[in-house]
Amino acid sequence: MYRRIYLIACLLLITQGGCKKFLDVKALDRLSGNAFFQSASDVEDNMWDIYGLFRDVVGSCPLYAVAGEVRGGMLGYSSQKNDGNDRSFVEYAAKNDLLPLIYTPSGKDFWNIFDLANLSDWKPFYRVIQACNILEYEVGRRSIPDLSNEQKLKFQAEAVFMRCLAYWTMVRLWGDVAYYKDAYHEAPLPREKMTTVMKNCITDLSAVMNNLPWTFTDPANRGARASKGAAIGLIMEMNMWNAGFDKANAQQYYRSTADLGNELIQSAAYELLPIDQSFTIFKGRSKESLFDIVISSNYGETLSEKWNDLSELVVHYPYKRPAYNHQYSFCYFRADYLRRLYPTGVPDARIEMWFDSQMFANDGTFLFLKYNSVFEQGNDDVNVDNNLIVLRYAGAILLRAEALAELGEDAEAIRMMNMIRDRAKTPLYQGAGGAPLKDAIFAERAKELMMEGHYYFDLVRTGRATNTNWCYYALTQSQFDNGGWTWPISRASLDNNPFMQLNNYWLR
Repeated sequence: MYRRIYLIACLLLITQGGCKKFLDVKALDRLSGNAFFQSASDVEDNMWDIYGLFRDVVGSCPLYAVAGEVRGGMLGYSSQKNDGNDRSFVEYAAKNDLLPLIYTPSGKDFWNIFDLANLSDWKPFYRVIQACNILEYEVGRRSIPDLSNEQKLKFQAEAVFMRCLAYWTMVRLWGDVAYYKDAYHEAPLPREKMTTVMKNCITDLSAVMNNLPWTFTDPANRGARASKGAAIGLIMEMNMWNAGFDKANAQQYYRSTADLGNELIQSAAYELLPIDQSFTIFKGRSKESLFDIVISSNYGETLSEKWNDLSELVVHYPYKRPAYNHQYSFCYFRADYLRRLYPTGVPDARIEMWFDSQMFANDGTFLFLKYNSVFEQGNDDVNVDNNLIVLRYAGAILLRAEALAELGEDAEAIRMMNMIRDRAKTPLYQGAGGAPLKDAIFAERAKELMMEGHYYFDLVRTGRATNTNWCYYALTQSQFDNGGWTWPISRASLDNNPFMQLNNYWLR
């Protein structure tokens, strides 16, 4: 099947100069024929395969856990060890010593099961992008008898969303990336400035987001596929990323984020579920979900490796089995950090829902139960069957609060943040505006989105990666400016591309 479809792609390209070598991107074996979109079911199947491909890419290594959480340094590595389970790579990542994660050091062969080298390989993301480009192009040019024009536009918008999601993920990992959106690209390209890539994505997704439904009534689709709410949430994220690096235009990005957030709220298509329904939220596909990575073992929708989910590092028996090698959690959130987020004596329902009595234990007795609210049964080494929540309503509300604070609209920013605090049953913010408010919103986002894979990326885009109050092993400003926040890029990206350059910070 793989060879058949790759040959089809090559035959299509013969008239355009032959099979491409740029990035060595090949058609998917799971797609039902890139050249044969002949029915609505063909297009539907291809779209679902693109969602599955993205899940495979981000699940091929602990991307969200290591790149999004561990690297901020607030997760310490427990001194209490489980037999035969070495997760000490978290110490290297926290200290920004990333090359050992890419090139496994002697004596650390156990690390290889995590495929950490994938954190330097962007080619799988370009396979997602290629699949999106092909679907958008082929659906647009073909006459498919049982596919209405409205359906065509919706599928094309879904493909644009997934392409933008891939580029957003890549930019946060590697900074500048090669950018293209034509279906059958051949020519090698240099890396494009990351703010330009995000601008292009914002423009493209803004142009088609109205072709998507606000949300879905069918829980099988809600959060699992692109909606207008998901598109708005992603555009808000891309705006806020650019605001951190394109200072000259930051106010425009903040204004757009604030306005889009208001549109999202006014739609009434989403809601903040009660905090005691946390299990429902993180099971996924809830009314709070904007976009999830679906994980359902019953339907084969799993990560490529079972230990690459977010809960893996912070749970132990009886929430993780078997008992003999899961007596301790591999990591813990540093007690001083948690006390800063959750001051003593201040009520917060998230404490009750997500932590236990060992909340401030700086060792392997620590538990974080956001994803694990029930004991695992049996004796198999499995992880929870919850979705990975990429974008959700609460996060979008806090992004709007952040943008409003940057615009000096403190009263409305406080109202937004207090929507989240009210749901968490914690005292409403009544402090000052300006810098204190901005820090309070950042802290609220750190609490609300803890272990959802956002923290380090938030540190980077806000410049707090150089601040020891928020980043345990903070970068110097010089390191940050020289790309110390990025990941190394695999040398394989240089293949067949004389214009490609690696991240200079890691060339040592």
